Amino acid sequence: MGDLLERINGDQLADRLRKVGQQDIRLEALEPPRSAINRSEYWLLDFTKIRYENGPGKASRDELIEGFDLDADQGFGEETAALYDPRRNVILIQYNHHGVRSGIIKNYFALYGHDQNRAGSYEFQIRMDDMADMRYAQKEVITKLHFKVAPPRMTNAQRAGNVSLQRSLEVSDSLGAATIEVVISAGREINASLSHRAIQALTNKLMRIRPNDENDEAVISKLEVSGRDGAAEPIDVVDLLKPKLEQRIGDLVMGDDRRYTRESRWQGLLRARNGWNDLLAG
Repeated sequence: MGDLLERINGDQLADRLRKVGQQDIRLEALEPPRSAINRSEYWLLDFTKIRYENGPGKASRDELIEGFDLDADQGFGEETAALYDPRRNVILIQYNHHGVRSGIIKNYFALYGHDQNRAGSYEFQIRMDDMADMRYAQKEVITKLHFKVAPPRMTNAQRAGNVSLQRSLEVSDSLGAATIEVVISAGREINASLSHRAIQALTNKLMRIRPNDENDEAVISKLEVSGRDGAAEPIDVVDLLKPKLEQRIGDLVMGDDRRYTRESRWQGLLRARNGWNDLLAG
């Protein structure tokens, strides 16, 4: 990705625009590591989505709301900052409800690389909060696995990678079902336990199809593992879906045009990256 960012950095702004799905996306600004403006070891990125649908108006306390004077080829620009760590191969992405999401960003990179005769694509795997993974790793006894998947939303690659689900998927297809819910439980005996190795293999496959973006249509909508840290410990239910790694950033600077400045958004991402230094080092 570092090579691709170097190529994009050399292109003019107008040449960076790409149609991703039905959306106009461009990498508005980027600063390489150790540059005059960016002293960090990371790439600092700022994406723009131009949206042409209904947007906000200009309003005041004593005047009626009115629209903005836009040219025919202009729309509302939504900004999304990102930070790419080339050494750890990690990308941090600002959340903007109307802005560019992770799925659009990876497709933008893929389209850009394809345009420049660079084969291949990019995949972003969501980084979960280590507390959930740590709790799961501590389970010596696994008593239950509970998951729910939506077969119609699974790609062929996802189906092929989950051979253990194949028969259930075939039954679901024949019935036209929207979801499959599976509960695998150990017996009721005090020492009953599921095969740790088998459950680990299955959960690893299921975790690879966790949604990477809030707008993604979730293939898997439930993934819980129940177990004990030791034979005498109480049952603990670990939700492997919800606790993704995120950080709320304060102290953003509002510019005169009522937009958060690019510099303050980049600084927020740098603070988040530095705060996760020990976690991302693993």
